Amino acid sequence: MSNKPTPWGPERLRAVASAYWESCTLHAAVRCGLTEALAGGPASEAELAPRLGLDPRGLAILVRALLGLDLVREQDGRLQLNPGVAEHFTPGSAKDLSDMILHLGDMVGDWSQLAQCVRQGRPVERPALDQPGPAPRAHFYRAMRDIARQQAPGMAGRVGLRDGQHLLDLGGGPGVYGLTFADEVPGLKATVFDLPQAREHFQAEAALHPGAPRVDFREGDFHRDDLGGPYDLAWLSQILHGEGPEDCARLVAAAAKALKPGGWLWVQEFVVQIPGHPWPGLFGLNMLINTTRGQAYTAAEIKAMLSQAGLVQVRYDGSVRADAAAGLVCGQKPGGGAA
Repeated sequence: MSNKPTPWGPERLRAVASAYWESCTLHAAVRCGLTEALAGGPASEAELAPRLGLDPRGLAILVRALLGLDLVREQDGRLQLNPGVAEHFTPGSAKDLSDMILHLGDMVGDWSQLAQCVRQGRPVERPALDQPGPAPRAHFYRAMRDIARQQAPGMAGRVGLRDGQHLLDLGGGPGVYGLTFADEVPGLKATVFDLPQAREHFQAEAALHPGAPRVDFREGDFHRDDLGGPYDLAWLSQILHGEGPEDCARLVAAAAKALKPGGWLWVQEFVVQIPGHPWPGLFGLNMLINTTRGQAYTAAEIKAMLSQAGLVQVRYDGSVRADAAAGLVCGQKPGGGAA
């Protein structure tokens, strides 16, 4: 996949302006249970409508759109998912993306108010995620879990984790990174630090990991509570974008303070690069809509945060993988000898 932008013209303008039609079609297919039903095997519209409690006309029109997108295919009057995506809608699969899609769908109404947010410089007014509603908080936690499950494998080796070290997974939510790193590095201890309401999601995830006995969950608010330690490595994955520059600086300083001399701090973020992958810039708008101070940062801005916290050998370590929207920035706490 190339990040080279498609030349602008009438067709691209139309495609971008109407792109939400496609995303809303996908959201509806997941929310109505159609993708999960077809992940279980082919079925006809006549079978699906009563099983899912859908209006036959509504289902028929949705199916036509999905056929046009090639998300669904039809053979002998029976519908089936495109084989390339079936595993991403199978409940219990490590590659299931249904909750991520629902999480993005939960935000469609907020995104329709983007122009107002740009004019006022503040997020839309809406009920908090924790208030009663269509389970947006659960969708959020499970979406973050599912994305982390895709990205965590193999990362322990890249950041240099070793047997006998102690890792801080700061703001780790369900703890996918800390737990996966413990699976991959025998003898590694890890502490997942997050708010109390994340504990149940951590416990559910921990049940799936053989390294879980070496991982603990520490409740706290990283804005004001002690992070524990000292740690050999602090891992901050997709945390900084929710904070303003001043709070980011304080958080990075707190994480650096919790390190042993010679310890490393690694930041995984959607790194804005122009020209580059468009997602980080769009994600910055998502932070404008949903937070009071959050934004996406450039590699230079994140590196400056680490340097200001007293870390050395600060560098941008490149994308998480080829053409990925996320990148890595790291720095070392002085002392303790070479890494």
